[in-house]
Amino acid sequence: MRTLCILAALALVSCGDGGSGDGPPERLSAWGLFADGLSQTPAEGVLPYSVVSPLFSDYAAKHRFIRVPEGTTATFTTEGPWAFPEGTVLVKTFAFPTDRRDPSAGERIIETRLLVLEEGAWIPYVYLWDGDDAFLSQVGARVDVDWIHDDGEARTLTYRVPNAAQCANCHGGLDDPLPLGPRTLQMDHSGQLERLEAAGLFGEPLPTERDALVDPEGSEGTLDERARAYLHANCGHCHRDQGSAGQSGLWLTADVTESLQLGVCKRPVAAGRAAGGRTFDIVPGAPDDSVMVYRMESDEAGIKMPELPSQLVHPEGVGLIRDWIAAMDPVTCGE
Repeated sequence: MRTLCILAALALVSCGDGGSGDGPPERLSAWGLFADGLSQTPAEGVLPYSVVSPLFSDYAAKHRFIRVPEGTTATFTTEGPWAFPEGTVLVKTFAFPTDRRDPSAGERIIETRLLVLEEGAWIPYVYLWDGDDAFLSQVGARVDVDWIHDDGEARTLTYRVPNAAQCANCHGGLDDPLPLGPRTLQMDHSGQLERLEAAGLFGEPLPTERDALVDPEGSEGTLDERARAYLHANCGHCHRDQGSAGQSGLWLTADVTESLQLGVCKRPVAAGRAAGGRTFDIVPGAPDDSVMVYRMESDEAGIKMPELPSQLVHPEGVGLIRDWIAAMDPVTCGE
């Protein structure tokens, strides 16, 4: 089913005519999602949102939105993805700030990805920005970007816009594609659920008992909670039951409680040279002996993790996972 959905989305590219009904619109503006696309000002009925633990994407900023058809609502769930009505559009725009130290300096918008619920399946569409509009680009692209980083140094990168089929690698795995961000664990922060409820997104009142992730880079929560939140967002979409890396036996979603599934004293499955000569995914108290750290610190294809979507090593994320492993009670694995 997943493969058929993606092939259908790619096939629509050849017959799209700008929104006449024969395929997806060639221009993003035809979807009517923004009052002003360049400033990412949403149109009426388009609801902005943010997640507490974002996926690292080479320091790109992200703007997220939900639109459900007029007169419909989403069904709230405390676990797993929310249930959305047919015709729902989930929006995520990727942009690079001119200067990460100064938000007022503006940003350059690169791409906007849509997940659209069509006939019960989530179909991905990728739009590449050019001027004041974005154009359908289901085959992806490479875009040279530059910015001033947190340390004041200039950075450059050939940013990778994915093709539509690659969207399923994270959103689907062995299952049909599903949304990753609009879930209670990621959305329940800073009064956001209450704002979405007030905007009419949900058909029923919110339950009072809810679990949520903590901000991995914030000051709230324990070291374990912050590290698990980071792994959930950056690794758990693949490293889970029915995920594209589920066969590894290393499952990193926030609901996992079994230490072996988390990688503690677990031998990697068919890692080969990607293990870096290390024997266990996590060696408690010894990040330098842990395969997980080795792969997170690499930017070499076939070794680096996460495999998608980033190219750069995320030093803040690596530092957090290093601290988490170092703080574990030391164990001699294999005994």
